[in-house]
Amino acid sequence: MSKPENEHSLTRVLWAMMFLTVLAASISFYARAGINVRATLTLLAATCVFAGLIVLSGDKYIKYTLIMPSVVLMFAVTIVPLAFLITMSVTDVKLMNFNRAWRFVGLQNYIHFFTKDKLFFPALFRTLEYTLLALITQLIIGVALALLLQRKFVGRNLVSSFLIIPVMTCPIVIAMLWKSMMNSQTGVINNIIRRFGGEGVHWLTNDPLTWIQKIPLIGGFLVSQANATTGFLSILIVNTWQWTPFVFLMILAGLNSLPREPFEAAAVDGASQWQVFRYVTLPLLRPVMQVVILMRLIDLMKVYDQIYALFGDNITMRTLNIHIFSVGLTNQDYGKGSALSVIVLIFIIFLTKACLSANRRLSEK
Repeated sequence: MSKPENEHSLTRVLWAMMFLTVLAASISFYARAGINVRATLTLLAATCVFAGLIVLSGDKYIKYTLIMPSVVLMFAVTIVPLAFLITMSVTDVKLMNFNRAWRFVGLQNYIHFFTKDKLFFPALFRTLEYTLLALITQLIIGVALALLLQRKFVGRNLVSSFLIIPVMTCPIVIAMLWKSMMNSQTGVINNIIRRFGGEGVHWLTNDPLTWIQKIPLIGGFLVSQANATTGFLSILIVNTWQWTPFVFLMILAGLNSLPREPFEAAAVDGASQWQVFRYVTLPLLRPVMQVVILMRLIDLMKVYDQIYALFGDNITMRTLNIHIFSVGLTNQDYGKGSALSVIVLIFIIFLTKACLSANRRLSEK
């Protein structure tokens, strides 16, 4: 048998294998076979189709064929759930009618949060305030630590190792640890404060921050409307303690990768340390800081576990993600919960685009 005939026979065998395995998998779903049978046949069909495509497509399209499993997987875990989420967000679906027909309601679920939900705007403002304050605090402390630990001194590696421990710890564990430390009666923080003659602080309460409340004219407003409470301060402390080392590591890596020539030229010109930092270090670090800001911005916008571990579903500490949990799972209103999830996604995209635009304008200047 000649070579073209062999190739033709192999092609027919491959097409037959792909057809039979896909047919068997389809029949297993139609016949409602066991989950193990369906999973095995589906995996076998996918493997045969992938192997067949590699052989049939040849070297010309091999680069596209090899990435197909990743594309299919990403499609399955991102696009499909997102489409399902959007579908639920425009329907009236609750626990009672989940297995029945879902009534289409259009944008009513979205409009509900902007017109009828009294907890939405406080949660939105609290989320934005929390994101902004935590991001600024972590950037300032992270940059300061990176500049400090860039210098050589005895024990620098040991200090750096201790600093990254919080990043490697599960956020919920961190939250439970701080909840124990912030206990008003038995917490170690209040015990230390009392040891030095001070009064214990009610960290996990809605008590106003006294030093802010005493500010003339605006103190009362900041306490009542801007979350100037010990509880809000507590969630900022916990998140800052865990994630500032991440900012520190990223900035330190950026500092170590910067070219030395601009710094040597600035030293020759007699620039002060502040001038070197302001006009040399910061501009060169802008790409790294942009990445850090975007990563922390997205993570802070979707924070849930730490705040819930500290305060549960307390409406005075509720952020958008906890509000999603309350509406969608606690109240079992999956339609409104899905709509709120889409709203949060849109806010994150908007903030990300705003940061990128701001950075582009700064680069042009």
